[in-house]
Amino acid sequence: MIHRIAFFALFSFMLNASALDQTDSGNYAVMHRDGHITDFTFFVSHNEGQWNVEQRQPDGTWASATCARNCLLKESKAHDLARFFSENELNDTHPSCVHNHAFAFCRQDSIFRPGEKEYTLVALMMMSQPVQIQLKRLDSGWKDAQGRLEPDSDSRKVQNGFGGWLLVTADTDWERKWKTEPASIPHFSMAETISKGKPVYALTFFSNPKLDDRGVADITCDIDLRKPDGIASFQQTDATCFKGTLKGQPNYLYLSAPIIKFIGEQNDPYGVWQVSITLKDNVGHINLPLKTSFILQ
Repeated sequence: MIHRIAFFALFSFMLNASALDQTDSGNYAVMHRDGHITDFTFFVSHNEGQWNVEQRQPDGTWASATCARNCLLKESKAHDLARFFSENELNDTHPSCVHNHAFAFCRQDSIFRPGEKEYTLVALMMMSQPVQIQLKRLDSGWKDAQGRLEPDSDSRKVQNGFGGWLLVTADTDWERKWKTEPASIPHFSMAETISKGKPVYALTFFSNPKLDDRGVADITCDIDLRKPDGIASFQQTDATCFKGTLKGQPNYLYLSAPIIKFIGEQNDPYGVWQVSITLKDNVGHINLPLKTSFILQ
């Protein structure tokens, strides 16, 4: 009896020690049985003691799966875990979950491979037995202010972890806004329509480039500015965007060197001007074409 009590106390301690915490917040995607990552993505967050799950919709918006009282997530107890996982899985991992009546979100810490984590979604509704669905944590990509991943667009993309962002702004104080903490993302107003004589600036940002053996990033870019009739106004190939060591973590946001300043002159045609920049990570061998536009009126 004493041994049983001791074992139960130890088991309870292990469960509490491995409970889900703020580090488990983030973006996740469902993995298909064949191993590829599906478009079924959702965002897990923890605010004021409550876990929340939002699913990304086809149009890019987010819908809460934990918004009503009967679908709020609660911490899973030992008897819940015994329902979600087999005896062998419980022997091999320390699972910790939060769940409602429809699903459970779980992290499994390997007992035999310390530091190794797996994430699982357990479907509970309309099933005779709980069904486990493997998840892939998505750490790279552009995120909104809440930390949710945003879908790629013509002007902002991620490829193999390398991210690029092209924007046109009329902020004459863009440089002051940019000189903030390395981990923060400054807010720039987007210039969609401009008048002649007023300056706008095309800024190109990058994140998470590959580094060579010396820890050096090497990024060049092709620049193309075209008039409304499609004729090139300015072009440059293999301009140096950045070369050297990064002053911070690779996944911080960095500003590339070429800043395109445009002022519409009297003889410039009215209409839509196209700005295209291809960021080329020469170490990672990744080309990232970006494009945006503005209207001169």
